[in-house]
Amino acid sequence: MNSHPLIDVVFNNLKPFLTHIPCRFLLACSGGADSTALLLAFHRLQTRLRCRLTVVTVNHNIRSAEESAADSAFVAELCSRLDPPVSCVIAEIPAGEVARYTKERNRGTEDAARTLRYRLFEETAASVGADYIVTAHNLSDVYETVLMRLFQGGSTASLSVMPVRRGRYLRPLITVERSDIEVFLRQQGIGWREDSTNAEDTYLRNRIRHHLVPALAAAFGGWRTGLDKTLQRISLDRSFCEEALITARKTFIGMTGATNAGGTADWKQCKHGALTIAADFFDSLHPALRLRVLEQGCRRLGIGTRVPLGILLRLSSELTEAPEILKGAGQETAAASDVSEAVLIVQEKQPDTRSKIAAAGALRLERRGDRILLFDSTAYLTLYNQKSYSLTIPQCGIYAYPLGQLEVYQADNGIFVRDSTEKSSGIGPFTLPIFVRSRRGGDRIQMKSGNVKEVKKILNEWQVDSLARELLPIIIEDTCIRRRTRIRALYGSFLGYKNWFVEEQ
Repeated sequence: MNSHPLIDVVFNNLKPFLTHIPCRFLLACSGGADSTALLLAFHRLQTRLRCRLTVVTVNHNIRSAEESAADSAFVAELCSRLDPPVSCVIAEIPAGEVARYTKERNRGTEDAARTLRYRLFEETAASVGADYIVTAHNLSDVYETVLMRLFQGGSTASLSVMPVRRGRYLRPLITVERSDIEVFLRQQGIGWREDSTNAEDTYLRNRIRHHLVPALAAAFGGWRTGLDKTLQRISLDRSFCEEALITARKTFIGMTGATNAGGTADWKQCKHGALTIAADFFDSLHPALRLRVLEQGCRRLGIGTRVPLGILLRLSSELTEAPEILKGAGQETAAASDVSEAVLIVQEKQPDTRSKIAAAGALRLERRGDRILLFDSTAYLTLYNQKSYSLTIPQCGIYAYPLGQLEVYQADNGIFVRDSTEKSSGIGPFTLPIFVRSRRGGDRIQMKSGNVKEVKKILNEWQVDSLARELLPIIIEDTCIRRRTRIRALYGSFLGYKNWFVEEQ
C-alpha cells in the first residue's frame, strides 16, 4: 500500500529538494517509532523519489550492551527483510566516549551524545556519497524543544520552528505529530523499539513530555495553536533584528571604510584561535543586536547556539561598561584563564588604550584598544598553557612551536624565519645559531636610536592581545664574534601585528 496520508506528507516535504535525479539519502534510524515509520515511508517512495537509500543506526554505548545491540539488530533486520532490501550501516561510539565528551565540554549527556552521533552521520554520509541526511524529527519534538528553550531563556533562533531543511539535513516528518506516526505503524502491523531511558524523568525532555505537555493539554487545550502564533511573532521580530544588524554593518563600513582587522564590522578569524570585531561597532549596537553578534561569534567558534542568556548579557554589558580596576595596575592577564561561571574583569594599565576581559562558561572576551576578541575558553587555555617555550635553531629546517611550525631558510642575503603558512619572506636576515622563545619579564630590544626599550612596552603600544603577547616569538641571535647575546627581532606579522627587527650596526 503506497497511498497513505503520512507517506504523502513525507513526499510533499521532500519534493522541493529533489534538484537532481537520482538523489542519494542517508536515513538515520534508531528503531524507535519515528525513524521506523520514516524508513517505511522512504522505502515505499523510492520509485516516486527515484532515490538511492542507505540507513545508518548508531550505538551510543550509554545503555546496557544487550539493549543497544538489540536496537541495532532490529534496524538491520528490518532493512534486510524489506523488498527490495535497504543497505544498513551500524555505527558505534566507543564505550565511555559520551561520558568523556560530557565532562570535557561541560555538556549534558544528551547533548554530548547528539554531537557525537551527528559526527558519525557526517562520516557515514561521506563514505556512501549521500546528498542528504534524513532524520525523523516530528512536530511533537518541535513543541517539546520550544518548551525547553522557552523556560531556559533561549534565543529567538532556538525558539524558531524547525524547518524541513537545514543545510544537508532533511526532516520530512516535522509536520506530523508523534501520535499519528504510531497510528501509521499499527496500521502497517510494524512494531518498533522503545528506548528504556524514555520512561525515565532524568532528562528534561522526558519530564516535559511526561508531565508538562499533559498538564498543558488538560489546562489549555489550544496551547499548541497559541504557541504557534507566539513563534510567528518571534520570527518576525528576529527577522527585523537581523535586517537591522545588516544595516548597522553597512552603515559602519560606509562611515569608516573599515576593512582591516581592527575595523571589521563582522567577526574575522585571528590566526591564534580568536575572532575579532571592531569595538566601536560593537559598542554602537543596541543590546539586542550585541547578543546576536555574540551568538554569531559562538557559532563560528563551534561553541553552539545555546549559550545561556545570562552569560551573553553579562559579557555584553561588562565589555561596554566603563572599565573598572579590579587588579593591580599593569598586572598581566594570566589570572584571566579562570573559566568558571564567575565573570572576571581585568583592566591593564596601558598607554593610549583600555583593556578589559570578561570570561564566563565557554566564552572569553577581550577588549584590546579598538578591537574585541572572542575565544572558546577551552581552545584558549590549550594555547595559553603552552605560553613558555624555547627553541634552539642551529641550522635551516622546520621547527615546531605552539602556534604551528617555523621555517628557517637560506635566502640570498642571509637566514630568514617565517611561519610555515606565511606567504611573505618572514623576518631576517640572521646569522645562525639563533634562539626562538616566548617573552620573559625584563626583555629589552634595541631601538634605531641605539637606546633599548622594554618589549612589554612595545607590545602595549601595538595593542597586542594577552594570548599573542605570551606566544609571539622573540628571536635571539648569539653573536660569538662580539661575545654577546641579544634580542634581534619580535616576529609579530603572522599574528597580524608588526615586526621589530634590529638592523646590524
